[in-house]
Amino acid sequence: MAQTDNDKGVLSLQTYGVKDGLEVGDIHSLVYDNNGWLWISGLESDLGASTFLKNVPKLQWFDGYNFHTVPLPISEELSPISFLLKKRADGLFYLWFSSNGFDEIYLFDPSTFKVQSVPIPTLDGHVDISNIFVQDTSTFISLDAFGKSSLFRLNDDLSFDKLFDLMSERGESHLHQVIPFKDHFLISEARMGITAYGLKGQILKEFDYEDFGLEKVANPEVLALVGSFLFEGKYQFVLKNGYGTYQYNDHEMTWSESNFKPARSAKKTLINTGLYQKLYAINDNHGNIAWFNVAEGQLIIKRAYVDEAHDQPDVRVNRANAINAASRDLKKELFLTEPGRLAHVVFKNFGVSTFLEDHSLRCIIPYGPNRYLVATEASGFYLIDIAENTEEPFPIFLDGQPFSASEIRGVFMDQRGIWTNYNEGVLFINPDTREVERFRHYPVSAMVDDGNRIVYGAANFPLMEFDKSRKVNRPLTKNDSLNVMDLTKFNDSFYATTTSGLFKFKQGEEVYVDIPISSDKLMMLSVLKRHGLLFTTVDGRVYQIKEENSRPELFFTDPAGSPIASVFEDQEKNLWFATFSGLVKFNPQTGETERFVEDDGLSNNEFNRFSFLQLENGGVFLGAIKGLNYFFPQDLEKVEKGGEVVLTGLTYFDSKVKSNTTIIAPAELTELGSVSLPAENKFLRIQVAPVGLTQPTKVNMEFKLNNGEWLPIKQPGEIQFNNLEAGQYLLKVRMVDSEGASFGKELSLHIHAREFFYKTLWFGFLCLLVVIVVSYYFIRQANKARALGQHYSRALLRVQEEERMRISRDLHDSVGQQLILLKNQANASRDPQMVKNVSATLEEVRSITRNLHPVVLSRLGLTAALEELIRKLDENTEVFFAIELENIDGIFDAEEELNLYRIIQEALNNIVKHANAVSAKLTIARKKNKVLINIQDNGKGFSVENEQQSGGSLGLKTLHERIAMLKGKINIESDAHGTRIELEIPLQ
Repeated sequence: MAQTDNDKGVLSLQTYGVKDGLEVGDIHSLVYDNNGWLWISGLESDLGASTFLKNVPKLQWFDGYNFHTVPLPISEELSPISFLLKKRADGLFYLWFSSNGFDEIYLFDPSTFKVQSVPIPTLDGHVDISNIFVQDTSTFISLDAFGKSSLFRLNDDLSFDKLFDLMSERGESHLHQVIPFKDHFLISEARMGITAYGLKGQILKEFDYEDFGLEKVANPEVLALVGSFLFEGKYQFVLKNGYGTYQYNDHEMTWSESNFKPARSAKKTLINTGLYQKLYAINDNHGNIAWFNVAEGQLIIKRAYVDEAHDQPDVRVNRANAINAASRDLKKELFLTEPGRLAHVVFKNFGVSTFLEDHSLRCIIPYGPNRYLVATEASGFYLIDIAENTEEPFPIFLDGQPFSASEIRGVFMDQRGIWTNYNEGVLFINPDTREVERFRHYPVSAMVDDGNRIVYGAANFPLMEFDKSRKVNRPLTKNDSLNVMDLTKFNDSFYATTTSGLFKFKQGEEVYVDIPISSDKLMMLSVLKRHGLLFTTVDGRVYQIKEENSRPELFFTDPAGSPIASVFEDQEKNLWFATFSGLVKFNPQTGETERFVEDDGLSNNEFNRFSFLQLENGGVFLGAIKGLNYFFPQDLEKVEKGGEVVLTGLTYFDSKVKSNTTIIAPAELTELGSVSLPAENKFLRIQVAPVGLTQPTKVNMEFKLNNGEWLPIKQPGEIQFNNLEAGQYLLKVRMVDSEGASFGKELSLHIHAREFFYKTLWFGFLCLLVVIVVSYYFIRQANKARALGQHYSRALLRVQEEERMRISRDLHDSVGQQLILLKNQANASRDPQMVKNVSATLEEVRSITRNLHPVVLSRLGLTAALEELIRKLDENTEVFFAIELENIDGIFDAEEELNLYRIIQEALNNIVKHANAVSAKLTIARKKNKVLINIQDNGKGFSVENEQQSGGSLGLKTLHERIAMLKGKINIESDAHGTRIELEIPLQ
């Protein structure tokens, strides 16, 4: 994309080529669709149609930033020499592909890209399309077949109606124009001239030179209407070869010369398009017209607006090779084409004239009628003419050699000549010879013309005066370290803003004025007749000193807090503040402010110091760091930009086809509210553009994701994410003006960047669920196995007890009874030894019977059974047993009592068998909802952990099984000093 300097009436001219995405080298058509997008058709090569090489047709639409290529419906084998677009009244396009030997027409919807083939009448043989004309709601096609040319109407349903045959040479027609009127057609054909046909094809009139008021010459050319446009309800026609522009009276079938004349200085007509046409003028959507000529290597654009004076200023651009044109609004913009290039011309429509747009401006003074001498910061002097809208250098010389003056802080003119400064002192310029005279002294930082002298300030010097007559410098103040930023005269006093404060000098008296701000905030000075002395600050404040010796008062504060370079008052008593961030209009009566910036026609937002001039007619010159602005304050208008950001292209990876997919159909993009990116490729390219702008210049755009910060779009109109992190996003795109303020309607697009399924939350939940289910299964199986084992163990214990009871009963009822009988016999025989032996055996059987089943438990209760057990152990073993028992009878059922008895019995027996203990103690305490049992000894102890891990201790296993049957808890602690067993049995 390139820009070129052009006429002052051009705000910008941008050129696009192949590097910018333009694929149509030989452009045949420029057409706007109903959405406002520009469509471009033609051939790929900028060399034009080839007879021998393949011609590749191309169709693109342009959103102002990016070109979008649309696939075509024709076979890739076809090689058309012409590809034209014809727009219908309903917004649909006819795509017309033409070549030697074939013609194809398609109906195309530029919003949806739907295509429908148009069946061309065969006419019993080969048919050539001569031309297609769309006029209002009607479409006309001329067809050549069998040595005859005919005019057809193409209906909206794509059917054809033959209207009549045309005059032609050898049955080949080359039509320039077909214009339908109420009762006839006006047709221009390359060989047959201009003819009025009746509705049934009868020839009503053939027009000749005399009909146009032209003198007929020998061997005259055939008259042809090579261009037409409609203005204020009347057709205007351009005659071939520069014979002029004529208006047609369809009622009388007569011609009169048009008011539209070629642009001044024009040498030839310009725009060529199509095979047999030349486009000399165009209409926009509002009925305005533009016509074109070439002069001095430039394209001259002449425009006329509906309901306005026809005499609009000519506009010149450096596009003399333009071959086609289109515009929606000729007051604002125009597109032109050249081979391989598309140019966008934006016209100025502001109340501001700008000069020297590439220079930083300083001082301006009048220099003759409508002429002004302008000083730049580093590029010397220029003369500008506001009537002719021109600018030219004003060179100055020192001893005949070019001299460059820089850092100019003031320019004054008197009868002697021009007084100014340069970076080493005061400078005098002879206006006749433009020779300079230098007066080196101090670098000048601010200066005031005071009649026969110039008063000026410098950096770290006294306030100085330069005597124009004697041409000498003299100090005015005793203070020799003033660092002056600005200087002005108010009444009889000189005021200077310095780094030390507001300095005042009057007739030898010098003083610092008491001000309500720090000295480092001071900036510029202005004197206004109605408001007195005003001094500005670097943070956007303005203070007023109404009269000498009055206290400064805060007068104005810039809402943006921007440094203020100059202040002036317009004829309507509004105050204007030229800041580093635009020009602010302030109404002192209402307190309302309005800020004007580049987007409103100003050359730049940052205005320079020492760069202001107000004319007697109210006009204002205001210099900026880029460009000089000339305007009348009442003509400045705030441009309401409007518009909205829309999607113009979307490219993402489609997992179905395994490649990137691009959407560019406007209708599809409009309906698109969200986009989903597959996990395997989260590439996304988004193209956006503004629509509905009141001024069709490029705007800056920003984007943000979710609640992130706004970021500038670096690639014009394009945002690209190469690998977007997985997540849900809301993309917003907005337009911002030159000051960074947003305007218009934002674009919002929801983006879902998918994650791989194994990284998604639902997959994690699924895995967790599987783990839970599997764990639950194994835990349940383990619990079932444990429960089964416990059931088996408990059943085994029950069977064991039952078997013990049976054995005990059998021993008692059988062996015991036999032994009692035997003892009685022994007593009868009076054999002492036998009685002794039998008695001992009987007692042993009884002991075994008690151990197998404690009869005392069922007879006397658990408490008594335990006491009896302790007593027997204490009597029959060497271990001393102590006991502390609370009565626990009746709180357990028979099975539970037996299990508890067996637990205690097993523990006490282990003490006797393995502990080598001297003493042991059994303690049983009954609490509210549980029974606590403590069994301890002072034996040698054992390793509880080893016994449990080895699995060899059947007694420990049995203890745990029995305590589990009681739903109780067991805790065993053992060391070298003894063993302690604690049991906790809950009460049901």
